[in-house]
Amino acid sequence: MLFRSDGSIPHLLLSGSPGIGKTTLAKVLLNELGIPDYDVLEINASRSTGIDYVVREQVTNFCSMIPFGPFKVVLLDEADRLSPAAQDALKGVMEEYAGHSRFILTCNSPNKIVPALHSRCQQMHFSSIDQTEFTARAATILVEEGIEFELDTLDTYVKVVYPDLRKCIVTGK
Repeated sequence: MLFRSDGSIPHLLLSGSPGIGKTTLAKVLLNELGIPDYDVLEINASRSTGIDYVVREQVTNFCSMIPFGPFKVVLLDEADRLSPAAQDALKGVMEEYAGHSRFILTCNSPNKIVPALHSRCQQMHFSSIDQTEFTARAATILVEEGIEFELDTLDTYVKVVYPDLRKCIVTGK
């Protein structure tokens, strides 16, 4: 069950290949729950230098403040890039602020997430769609955007970017 009876969510661990839609799903979920932007801390572990510091200081400081809405959310993209020490620190923050903070972790490689975090999160794995469905989705986007295309060209392009739908959409512009 994704939503709890009180309208909140459990801690989540979303895994799957790059471009499959993990972060997009997290943002849609937060929008559906009506979580104000100022109650969301989004961090990309692959882009943050000193991520251990970010977890120990920035996340802790954010979670220690009272939320404006029902709860605070830390969206930690590419959590599999965190060191074991940072993941251990995150485990402590998750426990300490569980009353009013939720964590959504995304990762490509769930085997790089320590067992202690797995046990604290509801896990959802997203499998890649097959190449035919991928091509159909890309074609639908092109049609909806009013972009003319040759099917052979689209097939060639899909062979290069599959299974990363994000790359298909972003680099295809």
